[in-house]
Amino acid sequence: MMWAQQKGFTIVELLIVIVVIAILAAITIVAYTGVQDRANDTTVQSDLANFAKKMELLKVDDGRYPNPLTTAMGFSFSRSAYTPDNQGATLRYCYNSSTDTYVLMARSKSGDMYKAINGEVTPNGYAHGYSVCSLIGLSSTNPSQNGYNEPTWAGWVN
Repeated sequence: MMWAQQKGFTIVELLIVIVVIAILAAITIVAYTGVQDRANDTTVQSDLANFAKKMELLKVDDGRYPNPLTTAMGFSFSRSAYTPDNQGATLRYCYNSSTDTYVLMARSKSGDMYKAINGEVTPNGYAHGYSVCSLIGLSSTNPSQNGYNEPTWAGWVN
């Protein structure tokens, strides 16, 4: 009696292929998320650097940093790169009139926070939320202006 020759894959072979595909998909998703996070961080840092440059130009014109911020000042932010902190804000601005210093803190979609203080943009790993004002010597815990309060963006965030 002759056995008919079977063609195809065994269940074990199919399972091995499925497992390999799943592993490759997981690696790709993790790598893609990392790329997205870095892109958002870079965008936020660029926005803050542009904000700082604009603030320096406004200071040259007026002799001091502006407060409050307005739409007419022409700030530009890539809104899609930001996510609210645990208090519902993405950008927080504080101004100390006695020392003529400002701080703008931003939270990237990656969860990382960055700040611009008088033209210098740096990562901000320790102050968040209302405590951002203390970075420029203010005892007030309430930023004078937020760029975003759920669910709306402020007018100065173009």
